[in-house]
Amino acid sequence: MTYNQVQNFIENECTKGSVYGLERIRELLVRLDNPEKKMKIIHIAGTNGKGSISRMIMSVLASSGYKTGIFNSPFLRWRNEYLCINGMDATDEEYADTGKAVIDAVKTKEMSQYPTEFEFSFAMAMKYFADNACDFAIVECGLGGLSDATNIFEDKALSIIANIGLDHTKLLGDTIKDIAEQKCGIIIKNNTVIAYPSDKEAMSVIKKVCKKTHSWLITPDYAESGRTIYYNPGFTDNLTKSAYKSMGYNAAEADIIYSDTLNSVYRFMSSARVERVWCAMPYLLDCVNLNGYFQKKNAMVALAAVMALKYKGFAKKISFTSIEKGFKTVTWPGRFETLLKKPLVIADGGHNVQCAKALCESLDREGIDKAIFVIGIMADKDYKEVFKLLFPYVKRLVATEPDNPRRLAAKDIVSVFTEYNKPIRPAGRFIAVSDPKEAVKKAIEISITKYSGKMPVIITGSLYMMADIRSSVEETSNTFLR
Repeated sequence: MTYNQVQNFIENECTKGSVYGLERIRELLVRLDNPEKKMKIIHIAGTNGKGSISRMIMSVLASSGYKTGIFNSPFLRWRNEYLCINGMDATDEEYADTGKAVIDAVKTKEMSQYPTEFEFSFAMAMKYFADNACDFAIVECGLGGLSDATNIFEDKALSIIANIGLDHTKLLGDTIKDIAEQKCGIIIKNNTVIAYPSDKEAMSVIKKVCKKTHSWLITPDYAESGRTIYYNPGFTDNLTKSAYKSMGYNAAEADIIYSDTLNSVYRFMSSARVERVWCAMPYLLDCVNLNGYFQKKNAMVALAAVMALKYKGFAKKISFTSIEKGFKTVTWPGRFETLLKKPLVIADGGHNVQCAKALCESLDREGIDKAIFVIGIMADKDYKEVFKLLFPYVKRLVATEPDNPRRLAAKDIVSVFTEYNKPIRPAGRFIAVSDPKEAVKKAIEISITKYSGKMPVIITGSLYMMADIRSSVEETSNTFLR
C-alpha cells in the first residue's frame, strides 16, 4: 500500500469530524494488540499550551537517552507529524506501512463503524511508537479529555492539565467549571497530575478530582510581582511555601494538596541540595528555545513533569544537563515564532481569547506597539473578543482564510475591524486576501514599501494555515527580498 492510498482511506472512508464515544478506538487498539500498553504514557489535556509543554518534555527525555513518541494535533504540514519520535517525523514509507497495518485491522472482520480521522491517526501513532520500541509516548488530547479518543489509557506515568480557558464551548460547556471537568476526565486513580496554574475556578475542579482519585497534584508556577520573580516547582518545602505566601496562597493549603517528599525529588540534580536547584530555575527557564512570555509558565509545567518522572523512577537518566540541553534544543513551529528578521515576521497560532491575551503580553514585552497583522480564524471561535484585544496593536490588517470549512470569511474579518475602527476612519487600513500565502506576501510588501521594512508583521489566528505561511515567507525571502 502506498502513502497516497493511506491518505485516500483517511480522507474518504474514515468518519468525519468529532464523534464522541470510545468504543471504536478501543476495538481498533485491541485489533492492533494494544500497542498503547507497551510504553509509559504521559497524557496531556488543556485549552492552551499542550503542544509547547509536550514538546519541552519530549526534548528533555530525548536528551536523556529515551526514545519518546509524541502525538500532537492538529498537524501543521503533513500527517506524518502524528508519527513523531524524538522530534523526527516518520518517512512516507514508514507512514504507509503503519497505515496499511491499521487499515488491515479495520477491515479484518470489518468494524461496524469505521474510526474517525482523528482516531485512525491516533491508532497509527500508538502502533508506530510501539513498533519502534518507544520508552514513552506523550499524547495530546484532541478535544476535551473525558470523552476524547485518547482517553483509553488504563495506566499512565503522568497526567498533565495545561492552561484551561473558554474554547469549544458548544461541545465542552460554556463555563470554566464545565470545561475543567471535561479536561480532568483524563485523571485516573492514584495518578500523578501536573497542573498549569489556571484560574481559581479551574484549580478548584482539578483539586477536587485529584482528591477523589487519590492522585498526587503538583502545581508549578512562575509569577512576577514588581521586580520580584517567583519560581515554584510545585513540590512542598519551606522555600515553596514562602513563594506561595507571597503570591497570595497559604502554606496550609499547600500542605493539604502537595506531597512532602521534595528532598527525594531533588536528589537527581547532581546530588544537589534544594537551594541549589531553586537558584538554578531562572537559568533553566531562560534556556527554553521558545519565544513568548507565556512559555515561562509552560516551562515550569514541563520542568515539574520531568522532575516527577525522575522521582517516580520512570526516567532515572534525567539530569540537570539533559534538562538544560532539552530546553535549549526544543522547537515548536507557529508559537510566537520568528520567521523573518527584516522585516520582522512573527507567526503565532493563537486561536482563542486566552491566546490573544498571551500574544498581546508578548508583544508588550518585545516593545511592539503597532504591527501589520495577517489574521485568519475559525468562525466557531469567539473571534470578536479576539479582534477587540488585538485591535490596539493593528496598524494595518490583511485578513485571510485558513483552508478549513469552519473558516471565517476574510471579508467578515474586515467588517468587524472596520466596525471597531469607526471613530478613526483612515482609508485602506484593512484589506481581504483570501489565500494565506498571498496575504503574507502582501503584508511583507506593505511593510517594505510603506514602512521601509521597519513595521513588524504578526501572523495569527489559526494553526491550520501555518504550513502555507511558512512556505510563503520562505518564497518571499528568496525572491522579493533578494
